[in-house]
Amino acid sequence: MTSGRTNVRRDQQERVAVITPLGDVDLDHLADITVAFVQVLSDTATDATLIDLSEVTFADSTFLNQLITTFSDHTATSRPLVFAGPLHSAVRRLLEVTGTDAVLPLAATVHTGLEQLRAAAAPTVMRRKPTPGV
Repeated sequence: MTSGRTNVRRDQQERVAVITPLGDVDLDHLADITVAFVQVLSDTATDATLIDLSEVTFADSTFLNQLITTFSDHTATSRPLVFAGPLHSAVRRLLEVTGTDAVLPLAATVHTGLEQLRAAAAPTVMRRKPTPGV
């Protein structure tokens, strides 16, 4: 990009990396976002990723492909991932028409997505049921 502006914001909420693509995302505006999506996989300061799609106003098939690739990469490395809204109508429509809304882990809001990731990361305490007569 020659403007010097970035079209992605990176934040951290506790141990969750939050990546927020901004504005229209198409082939011409995908490079910085792709870098952020790839870099987060090796981020040792975080254990999970939330991709905040609420600020994406337009997305094309190249961005959709990157979302699917990111989901696949996170799954392959067992790193929890949630995509969060609320989604702009154009983004929602893209996900619905392609059926990826049924495949990608979506949360209605960033808050809900963070709760889902925290719940997934919480250690589970397994209790043994007492054996009768022991």
